[in-house]
Amino acid sequence: MSLFKDITDELEQAVNDIEVEQTEEDEDLFAILSEGDDVEVDQDLLNSMLEDEELTEETAADIEPTEAEPVEAEPEVQAPVEEAPVVKEEPKREVSEEDKNAVTVITKGTTINGSIISDCSLDVMGTINGDIECLGKLTISGKVTGNSLASEVVVNTDRLEGSVVSEGAVKVGLGTVVIGDITAASAVFAGAVKGEIDVKGPVVLDSTAIIKGNIKAKSIQMANGAVMDGFCSLSYADLKIDDIFE
Repeated sequence: MSLFKDITDELEQAVNDIEVEQTEEDEDLFAILSEGDDVEVDQDLLNSMLEDEELTEETAADIEPTEAEPVEAEPEVQAPVEEAPVVKEEPKREVSEEDKNAVTVITKGTTINGSIISDCSLDVMGTINGDIECLGKLTISGKVTGNSLASEVVVNTDRLEGSVVSEGAVKVGLGTVVIGDITAASAVFAGAVKGEIDVKGPVVLDSTAIIKGNIKAKSIQMANGAVMDGFCSLSYADLKIDDIFE
């Protein structure tokens, strides 16, 4: 036990000696720093460092921040707007009564391939492969393949293929076959018609008439013996039929 005690005492004495030496060194360092006259500072080095610092500040102040140049946006390219074509209405032809009553005759044995436009009446005895438009009366006794437009239409031929439009009356003679729609102000049928019939005035069906299609008119007069396969509608009648039954 005395051996361990001696070793412990020696260790404590060594630690105390180290602490005393460290304390003496710190006091000596403090004393050296406290004596300003004994510490020499290199004044040239200090001035050089100060001048470098001032130059650095002046250089930093002289450098102006560069502003970013504005970028101009590219103009938007607009697609060209296509203007709708202007449709010019053709002026209505003005014809005197004398010219309208004049008659142009397409004689028998004459064939016309194409449309015909006439300011007067037209009497077709030959053959026309095309549309017909005349301001006067149109009389067809030949062969026509095409649509017909006139102020009045009289059909006395074996066969007519095409629609018929008239501002006045339409007359279909005995033995005539019409394949097409008919629109008129009034109509008299003695032949056969296959198509839609739209007449704003009266419709007369003779005893020899044969109609395959619907009829819309102001009034219908049907003789005994006439044949009709379709519907009849008095859409243009002055009388309102629905009001009667209410």
